[in-house]
Amino acid sequence: MGKLSATELSAYLNRIGYTGDATPSKETLNTLIYLHQCAVPFETLDSHDFHIEADLNQDALFDKIVTRRRGGYCLELNGLFYILLRTIGFDVRPCMCRVLLGTDEFTHPVDHRTNLVTLNGRTFFCDVGLGGPMPPAALDIMTDDWQEMRGEFFRVEKDVPGWYAVSRKTAADIYQDNIPDETSDRENLPENKRHHSRIEVLFSDVTCYETDFLFLNHYMSTHPDALHVTHRILNRRTPNGYRAIMDDVYKESADGKITVCSVTDCLEKILAEKFDIHVSL
Repeated sequence: MGKLSATELSAYLNRIGYTGDATPSKETLNTLIYLHQCAVPFETLDSHDFHIEADLNQDALFDKIVTRRRGGYCLELNGLFYILLRTIGFDVRPCMCRVLLGTDEFTHPVDHRTNLVTLNGRTFFCDVGLGGPMPPAALDIMTDDWQEMRGEFFRVEKDVPGWYAVSRKTAADIYQDNIPDETSDRENLPENKRHHSRIEVLFSDVTCYETDFLFLNHYMSTHPDALHVTHRILNRRTPNGYRAIMDDVYKESADGKITVCSVTDCLEKILAEKFDIHVSL
């Protein structure tokens, strides 16, 4: 893949709401990741509803995500984000991942791509292609310390050789039975009562190339058994939570309050109002 023209770069940054100078710094990288997750949703409408194979060509990605203001799935979103980072001047390379989202299916096949950025001698995991579960900033992979990002905590641990696990601390619902009824301030609880952690993805630092994603893309966006074909999935980070659709169910988290409703009779309206996606289904 190449780079964006000056006009395309400006349009892409406007699409995600980025203002100011785009220079290859840690601050810029953190801001780009967070704004991208909030502005551009993960979505599988092409595969599930329109039965269209995703086109990973640079022009096609730019047209879909920037010009037509659609979302996409990981190969599309992280693919175009890779081009954005290269254009700005970051030292970036793609990498392959396995999405776990808290499961223990460590033999799960490769089904995700993200980007690794090397900056000032450190390497960072940078993902805009999965939605809310991913770190909302650049995650340093050269330490196993917990890293706080906008009130969330993530860390990277080495797994088998060549593979790393990204873990996220989540609310301690599993400890709810051990919390006294009168305890409403979770922050005053002992650490082991407040959080547990789960592995969200495994990623590899082995060198890979754009051509390595072509067959994966064909399978994931066309095969009748592929997750993105069998399910309508959308996810978008918000400043105070997230918005998501799984098939015909809409779920929104805002400041810890969960709202769930059916979208069977109002899907196009929800897509427009909650995800800024304007399509006819």
